[in-house]
Amino acid sequence: MPATIVATTTVNELERAAGWAATGGGNRLPIRDLIRMAARSRHYLAVFDDHTEEVLYLGRARRNATTAQRLALFARDRGCTHPQCTVPFYWCEVHHTHDFCHGGRTDIDDLTQACQPANLLIEKTGWTTKRPGNGRTEWIPPARHDAGQPRTNNYFHPQRYLTDHAGEDEEPD
Repeated sequence: MPATIVATTTVNELERAAGWAATGGGNRLPIRDLIRMAARSRHYLAVFDDHTEEVLYLGRARRNATTAQRLALFARDRGCTHPQCTVPFYWCEVHHTHDFCHGGRTDIDDLTQACQPANLLIEKTGWTTKRPGNGRTEWIPPARHDAGQPRTNNYFHPQRYLTDHAGEDEEPD
């Protein structure tokens, strides 16, 4: 039975056939192994400047995310977006940042990855989420739980620790 491998890498690493890809399970996969496996598989490509003909905007027509949306979420989020969470993509659920029950849309701009405990925070304790202009999911605690904690998760994007300005993505509204 063939396995499905979900991984991200850079064009530079593919061209050099060296380096590492990040898998949906949070593991590192050598590029040479990724290329070998890709030779016998079905390919899905995420391009961030323009997207393919895959439908990523479904509005209110459908509540559940499509395969194309889930793959786009992996390419963008790589795992749970709740601050300081380390749960990788394979163990996450798709979350509407504006609750579908309250008019949210199943559009890629309104979806994010969340592990089950993070999803339950929204449902049970009054946390909210939003995706502002910087494209990152912000998790806002209810006022009684707000202690100035981080609003975004950089765990799956460690380069942000070097490129972000201190506190830029952690300011409450």
